[in-house]
Amino acid sequence: MNKLLTLIVCLFTLTLAAQQTAQSSLFNFNTYDFNPAVAGIDGELSINADLRRQWVGLAGAPLTQSINAHVPVYFTKGGFGLAVKNTTYGLTQNVQAALGYNQILTINENILLSIGASGGLMQHTFRGSDARTPEGIYEPPGVNHVDTELSEVNISAVAPLLNAGIVIDISSLRIGLSADNLLSSTFDLTNNQKDFVFNQVRHYYGYLSYEIGLDNDLVLIPSLFVKAETAELQTEINVLAEFKEKFMLGFSYRGYNSFSNDALVFQGGFRLSNNLRLGYAFDYGLSELSTAHNGSHEILISYNLATNFGKGTPPKIIFNPRFL
Repeated sequence: MNKLLTLIVCLFTLTLAAQQTAQSSLFNFNTYDFNPAVAGIDGELSINADLRRQWVGLAGAPLTQSINAHVPVYFTKGGFGLAVKNTTYGLTQNVQAALGYNQILTINENILLSIGASGGLMQHTFRGSDARTPEGIYEPPGVNHVDTELSEVNISAVAPLLNAGIVIDISSLRIGLSADNLLSSTFDLTNNQKDFVFNQVRHYYGYLSYEIGLDNDLVLIPSLFVKAETAELQTEINVLAEFKEKFMLGFSYRGYNSFSNDALVFQGGFRLSNNLRLGYAFDYGLSELSTAHNGSHEILISYNLATNFGKGTPPKIIFNPRFL
């Protein structure tokens, strides 16, 4: 019975990691993270490095590290991007890398349309050597779970990854729609006599933001972020203020639906220089799980530089560079 319960817990952990996208409370600082159509749309080379430690104090809680870079390429009237992400959760690890390209179209002097896609590979790993069972033997030199169903070594599988997105800029309004894991690829993890198969789950994202210039020094940016998959819908409402293009302070509410609260998020950021920006977010949990952890922390470092990469003539309009 103990062996069966242990196996169920391990497989449940593996399923969660395979199906759920990594959370981010600084989504409005780093929109390329979930939409490949963002590449180069603001006329800047942008490099973003993000570290998130979720549910501090809870064993096996998610830990995510990511870095992405994107740049406008004027001779193609588009942009290129690269993203790498590593997520660990329980006994699992996901590592993914993807290259992206988007085409930027000028509809008229007030409307810009970008359509993009990215593709690459994801490696999914189950760390069997870190698992522990009630009847297991873990004295050196080896690991013995005393369970023929549970791997005693790390097992991995690689599958293709495909994402797509669209962004529309209408003056100060930005609307984005995107999806990842479009192929719903399968991870085939083999453990001697047993095969464990898991499928990628497709996720959909909707993003909307609007810049309101209150005066020469203060800009208010309300935004809405919606994430959906087959089993769940999550909505995040954010208001961010930028003062003198240097200091940023924001607040978010995140809930899975109208009946389920997830977290209150407090954001802050400031520019270390004209090109370098630091962002931080703290999640205060509102769900029943909040009694088991001490919140979540996320930090983001961004480098942005206006560039004429690809030479040629820039698009007819480039909106004021955003930190979004």
